[in-house]
Amino acid sequence: MLQLEVRELEGAELRAWDMLVAGSAQGTVFHTSDWLVKNASLQSQDLVLLGCYEGEELIGGCPLYLSRPYNLLRLASSTAALTPYGGVVVTEIERAKQRRKEVHVNRIIAALLEYIAQLEFDYVNLVNSPGLTDIRAFTRRGWNPVVYYTYILPLHDDIFKTVSKDVRQNIRKAQKQGISSTRKFDPGIFWDLMVRTFEKQGKQTPVSERHLAGMLAMIQEKGIGEMRVASTSSGEMAAAEVTVWDAKMAHSWSAAAAPEHLPTGAASLLCHDTFTSLKERGFSAINLMAGNLPHLSTFVSGFNPGLVPYYGVDHTRLRYRILKRLRESRYPGSPPG
Repeated sequence: MLQLEVRELEGAELRAWDMLVAGSAQGTVFHTSDWLVKNASLQSQDLVLLGCYEGEELIGGCPLYLSRPYNLLRLASSTAALTPYGGVVVTEIERAKQRRKEVHVNRIIAALLEYIAQLEFDYVNLVNSPGLTDIRAFTRRGWNPVVYYTYILPLHDDIFKTVSKDVRQNIRKAQKQGISSTRKFDPGIFWDLMVRTFEKQGKQTPVSERHLAGMLAMIQEKGIGEMRVASTSSGEMAAAEVTVWDAKMAHSWSAAAAPEHLPTGAASLLCHDTFTSLKERGFSAINLMAGNLPHLSTFVSGFNPGLVPYYGVDHTRLRYRILKRLRESRYPGSPPG
């Protein structure tokens, strides 16, 4: 068994990284080099791709977005704005028994964590995709676990027949009012609806217009997603949703709605049409996200998806913990980063 080597990948190795992501159970569109590089550049963040090699073969890795708030702390995270998952990806061992699979995954994670420890970050946060079902390699080394939830909807059955009664009523209500949906890639429409969605909640948008538009342009250019809008018979935009995908499944990436059209059922119709369209084009499932926010969970669960856990882990050093306590004494609940 060859010794594992972890190093920061260079530009010439991005193709190998993407091949690793495509073949890994943990790999998603959010792990691809196109996504990571574009998202980091739009936020002026440094991006590091850690690769774990066994001889000449890249068998695992982990992306890290780096930041240095106040020029005091060195922080690393596998996720960033508009990127729900990151974390570890590993190669698959076909037809292997359970013990060998666990040894394979644990070796890779151990090597990655040893390298990360040498970098001496004050805080490291990894949010793994649902494909990583075992985080014992982290917790045995003192990392703190966090459990998140998402919803995954299989796209095999008749969508309309499997949704809850109130969702069917909302779809019919929207149809009776002349609301319809169509695929339409328009960043301006989406930004306007996003601003209005967050204004209704008394919040600012979590990203800038430039950041959103840049990601949408990349999604369209690379052919890894689409935007669908629901509009009234008079042409008013009622709701919009952006879906992205990889070889495994589609992902409901972001959605927004005009507050005045929330009672019309436009959002339910939009989701139904999106799921039906994806099914007709051969997608087997869609990750609906939304499992960690109660009001979104209530809406999404009406489509009868399966609830799936996924796992985050974090590790802190003393300086981060001290600054966190100091900041929370002045601003309760606010992290130092």
